[in-house]
Amino acid sequence: MVTRASSSGRRQFLTRAIVVAAGRRVAEAEGVGGLTIRRVAAELGAAPMAIYRHVKDKQELVLALLDDVAEGLPPLPDGEGSPQERLVTAFAAVDAYLARHVWVVEILRQGELFAPRAAALFVWTLDRFAELGLDDQEATDAYAQLWWYVLGHLSYLPGTTPERRAARQDLLASSVEDPARARRAVGAFDHEAAFLSGLRALVYALAAR
Repeated sequence: MVTRASSSGRRQFLTRAIVVAAGRRVAEAEGVGGLTIRRVAAELGAAPMAIYRHVKDKQELVLALLDDVAEGLPPLPDGEGSPQERLVTAFAAVDAYLARHVWVVEILRQGELFAPRAAALFVWTLDRFAELGLDDQEATDAYAQLWWYVLGHLSYLPGTTPERRAARQDLLASSVEDPARARRAVGAFDHEAAFLSGLRALVYALAAR
């Protein structure tokens, strides 16, 4: 029987869902670098061996976290609008959702893990590009390019804080002949609008191949 100490001091059963939830709390607070079996055990007030009864190693835990995050992906648009605009809407929504869980980017950059629940987005994307006349190989290539674009934007997000934007303005201004122009350009930059504009341009270009 595997138990943990609750806040009331009583012992509670450990389940895989409880372990995954604890792992997600650790990842949200400390990033993937802070995620270890020992750290999750400490979060639950349990021994590390109790965690291993539910996940065999850290990689299995990380995969479970990815699938848990994927469960919350926004619904895919259907019926309304052109296939291109539905693709733009879908990938913009995925980007906005994952931006609230930016620790996931560190996992996804490794390229080795894939959340089973995320397969629906892949198949849906193939179907939309099929409507546009692409075969499955072409659609798979297009899906990869869209995903890389989203991943690049998510990787950039830590640099969008006011402090980092100000530091970037100062660095750029000190490196060019017209610092006032550089400050105006960087100060007016809207990364969300630029992301959406680039996403739309990429979708339409891929659809026209």
